[in-house]
Order: sequence, then structure tokens, then C-alpha cells
Amino acid sequence: MFRGKKGLILLLVGALILADILTPFRVRQIVVRLAPEVVFQIGGFKITNTLLTSWLAMAILVVLAVFARRKLVDVPRALSLQNIVEAVVEALYAFMQRIVGAHARAFFPVVGTLFFFILTSNWLGLLPGFGSVGLWEEQDGQRIFMPLLKSPTADLNTTIALACCAVISLQVYGVHFRGLAGYTSRFLAVGRLAQFLRLVARGEKPSLSLLFRGFLDLFIGLMELFEDLTKVLSFSFRLFGNVFGAEVLLAVIAFLVPYVISIPFMALEIFGGFIQAFIFAVLTTAFLGAVTSHSAGVEAEDANLISSAADQTTTFV
Repeated sequence: MFRGKKGLILLLVGALILADILTPFRVRQIVVRLAPEVVFQIGGFKITNTLLTSWLAMAILVVLAVFARRKLVDVPRALSLQNIVEAVVEALYAFMQRIVGAHARAFFPVVGTLFFFILTSNWLGLLPGFGSVGLWEEQDGQRIFMPLLKSPTADLNTTIALACCAVISLQVYGVHFRGLAGYTSRFLAVGRLAQFLRLVARGEKPSLSLLFRGFLDLFIGLMELFEDLTKVLSFSFRLFGNVFGAEVLLAVIAFLVPYVISIPFMALEIFGGFIQAFIFAVLTTAFLGAVTSHSAGVEAEDANLISSAADQTTTFV
């Protein structure tokens, strides 16, 4: 009996190896391009394959939301669409509450939108036909393959746009919760300098430490502004690098070993696509909690939360 099972396993492995060698569906050529391909143009507006997939991702989310809210019931069935959607939304909302507390209700529309769009975009790029179905075109005397659909997050333009949305949200929420004057003081902390100048104007002799601390506050404020600008780079390049690298890895594996070995890598990238969307959402939530804080003590606590959240999530990358 054991020999029969062993022989069957060896036969199956041998058949898969022969399939890898003799398959007519092997990837014949790998072309790695950073820029998305233009599928067609509407006037002077270029429609790329990543833009098409972005529209597809948005359409999927809209249709899913419409069907999920149809015929809402208080106790949905276990495997109903309403129950699945509610479970995912509640899990994300509960996690945000652990980071920012009561502010999670205000932040959830932005963070949830970013999370679900990035997750859908990442997983769409793993479906059959994405990156492999397209047209051959002649460019500069060379025959080049142009895929019709490609993961949006594998396009640096998309990830920069998502990063800009996240960083702009930081500023909007900061002004909303702290007021324009209170929030701009984060970048232009001139309180001690103004106090020093008032003392000088009254003919008093303020300590030089007050002047030094005033310039230090101003320098820290400028560093805060620079940090917000660098968030665009960190958000965009982290997401783009991981997703684009995953697509290149899957293409190389499909070129070398079309069957068997590709399956665990595909499963790994499904998990990786979720982790990248989760990291983006968690860091956005933590930064939102920090910039909307009212007191220095809360800001310090939120800064620690940012660090711990980043450490916990990046360990999965």
C-alpha cells in the first residue's frame, strides 16, 4: 500500500516536471517596464492600462457596496454578503479605535477608502489575464507586448496620488480638530521668539536661553513641514516597490517554472497584497491621530503609537 502511494506521488511529481518542461504555455519573454502602457487616447488624455484597472477597482467596490446594502437585516446569515462586508468593516474600525480612540469615526471614511481601494487593486493584479492579455505593437522596429490591464499600485503615478490624498487628509483633519491657528503653530512655532521680542521692546533683558529655544522651536516646525513632504515619498515608494517587485517575481517564476512552484508564490502575494494595504491604512491612521492631538502629552503618546504600529506592520513585509 505504501509503495503504491509512493509510486503515485513520484508519478505526479514527474508529470508536473515534464509539464514544466514541455508546456506550450510557458512565458517566452519577460519585459519589465516601470511606466504604464497607453491603451488608447481620448483627445489629448491618455488612458493607461493601470488607469483602466483603477476604474475597474472602483466599479467593483461600488457594485459590492450597492449589493451589500440591499435588503439589510438585523441578523444576516453567516455567509451572506452583508455579513461578510460588516465583519471586514467592523474589524478595520475596531483596529483604528485601538490607535486613535473616538477619532476613528471621523477618520474611517478616508482610511477605509484607501484600504479597500489598495487591497482591491493589489488583488486584481494577481488575477489571470492581468499583465498577460494584451496586444503586440511595433515600436522603433521592435515588436512589443502591451498588456490591457495592470495593477494600479504597480504604477508610481497611482501610489503618489494615493500618498498625496493621505497627506492632504492629515492637513485637513489637523485644521478641523485644532483650528487654523493651532495647527499652523505646528510648523511656525514662534511663541518663544515673540515673547523674546516683547521683552526686548519693553526694555527688559530676556535670557539668551529663551532666544535659543525660540529658534529651536522654529527649526523643529520647519522639520515638521519637511517630514510631511517626505511622507508622500515614503507612502508612495513603499507601496509601489512592494507591488511592482511582486509582479516581477511572479513573472520570473512563471518563466522558470510555470506550474507547482508558482502556486505558493501566488498565495504569498495574496497575503502580501493585504499586508501592503493594511500598512498604508495603519500608518495613515496613526499619523492622523498625531496631527489632530490637542496637547503635547497626547502628541507624544500618538507618536509612540506611530512608531509601534510601523514596527508591528513592517515586520510582515
